[in-house]
Amino acid sequence: MKRLSGLLQFMVGFVLGVAILVGGATAVAYMLLSGMNSNPPKPVFTEEKKEETKEEKTAVKSSPIPTTPVQEQPQAAVKESPNAPAPKASPKPSPEETKKETTSEGYQARVTWQSGLSLRAEPTSQSTRLGGLDYNTKVSVVGTSSDGQWQRVRLSDGREGWIKAGNISRVQ
Repeated sequence: MKRLSGLLQFMVGFVLGVAILVGGATAVAYMLLSGMNSNPPKPVFTEEKKEETKEEKTAVKSSPIPTTPVQEQPQAAVKESPNAPAPKASPKPSPEETKKETTSEGYQARVTWQSGLSLRAEPTSQSTRLGGLDYNTKVSVVGTSSDGQWQRVRLSDGREGWIKAGNISRVQ
């Protein structure tokens, strides 16, 4: 009887040990594989970052930054001759002019950004979001902003908007 009891204990211990090892290995494998299966976080462009929170702004303001005071230099008196023409102020371009669209005939393209793109009303990341474009969506490129950072596109349903440049490839 003693011999049978020792053999039974050995068999039960062996089965429990194998079960614990298999269960632990399965749990570790599940944890590793589920971590690799998720999508990477969506990238955030510097233009799309939110404004700093008030706490961050006050933290930046509270840290003293050594500055040197700017002293105004006295300017020499300039005598103008009565016949000299008055200097003209050079006009500064308005923000609307700097974001003018340069149009061309247009071409077909596909979205190459894996997580898709935002369709915007104006060529800025702060403008109204009109919708989104999924990966591999076919669009017609009808223009580019003057700074080259945005492209105006027309969708198959007729809607038009702006997308960040460099995220599409031309279709032949």
